[in-house]
Amino acid sequence: MNAFEKHGIRHISASSLGLWRENPGLWSLKYLGGFKDDAGPAAWRGSAVEGGMLAILHGRAMEEAVQKSLDAFDATVAGEISDEIDAERALIEPMLKIIAGIPRHPAPLVGSQMRVECWLDEVNVPLIGFIDFLFEDGSVLDLKTTKACPSTAKAPHVRQVSAYMLARRTDLGALLYVTGKKFASFNITPEERDQAIRHLTRDAISLQRFLERFDTPSQAMDVLPMNSDDFRWSDAATSHLIKMDAA
Repeated sequence: MNAFEKHGIRHISASSLGLWRENPGLWSLKYLGGFKDDAGPAAWRGSAVEGGMLAILHGRAMEEAVQKSLDAFDATVAGEISDEIDAERALIEPMLKIIAGIPRHPAPLVGSQMRVECWLDEVNVPLIGFIDFLFEDGSVLDLKTTKACPSTAKAPHVRQVSAYMLARRTDLGALLYVTGKKFASFNITPEERDQAIRHLTRDAISLQRFLERFDTPSQAMDVLPMNSDDFRWSDAATSHLIKMDAA
């Protein structure tokens, strides 16, 4: 049994490695301590817009795409009411209008949310992920809905798309950032992909070597600080940690 499987981890992902890199304590709480946090309204809006973009790529009318996205968002919210939820819902239509105005990819769409798997050198479990949009020319596209459009592609997102490119054995990958007012698109070059894969591999090996040192999840968690100042930390994480400490 390898170090990951010893702790019940059957696979890794670019996002989990990103969390290990940036906040090992929170990573351990999630992947060793069983903490599951609610995705939240921003993530719900992102998923809803992605569904609307899929409808647009399939040639659906804007009104149909918007309604599909709003219905998906409302179903996820399940009647919950808050100012944050209302604000995120209000972004769906303007984001889809921005997407509709972007020139279409030259190749036909193959599918969306397609599961991919690849192996990193010296890492004993596979890395898996889900491609937002895959096209017939082999290119992969990842959609990021955001309230502030970046001037350059963000490194964690580059690593994520690079993993998809590795899994699909393609040199064609891109990130699309969309706000309610504008968009930015960034192509990932083969050189950027290769560098990102080196970073992912190094992060995965560091995690593997860390897990090798401990026989139980609690032993591993005890040596890591819990950074509650991190923007990803939540009240639910604090409650989960208190319960674990009291057990």
